[in-house]
Amino acid sequence: MNPYGKVVTENTNGIITVNGHSYSDPLLHTQNTNFALLVSNSFTEPFKDSNEYGESIARLSNLLGGGVLVQRFGDLVRGQRSTEHRINDGFTKPTLKATPGDLSLVIPKRQLDNIIEMLFALDKIASGTANDSTLLYGVEVKFYNSKVDVNTNLETKVKGLYILGDGSGVTHSLSHASASGVYVARIISKQ
Repeated sequence: MNPYGKVVTENTNGIITVNGHSYSDPLLHTQNTNFALLVSNSFTEPFKDSNEYGESIARLSNLLGGGVLVQRFGDLVRGQRSTEHRINDGFTKPTLKATPGDLSLVIPKRQLDNIIEMLFALDKIASGTANDSTLLYGVEVKFYNSKVDVNTNLETKVKGLYILGDGSGVTHSLSHASASGVYVARIISKQ
């Protein structure tokens, strides 16, 4: 969640994906709050290359949009491609130059249904989230394949070597990464 945030691009293995930033400098603030909804997937045999799966979705977005696609939530729900005109007439002002398009041509149905359902659920506690003008940028892809073998204290087989944050493969957010640092600091301070 990025209050006063901006959507930005990332280059992952030559594929353009999106992320979000929020700055402490008031001169860099926008009127928007941006956030990511990530849908996790676990695959079964015989499929093994989840990175390639995620990259293929991002490549498809790049193919259709020449980079990042953007779609109004109302257009997505109504099954229509967003246009520059509808986006510019909307309440939410874009913070990233992206190609108006149709994310349903990129994101698999199960994941797209999860995103739509979550936006309607969020709207019940944060009114306006599922507004027609809410902008969806696609796609953001995260990869969590690496996992270091650690015990319940996040210590590796090498005594005194702890792996924390996203590098461990155990945590996947800033709050979890921060908490793992505090957790291990408390363990070390007791030793």
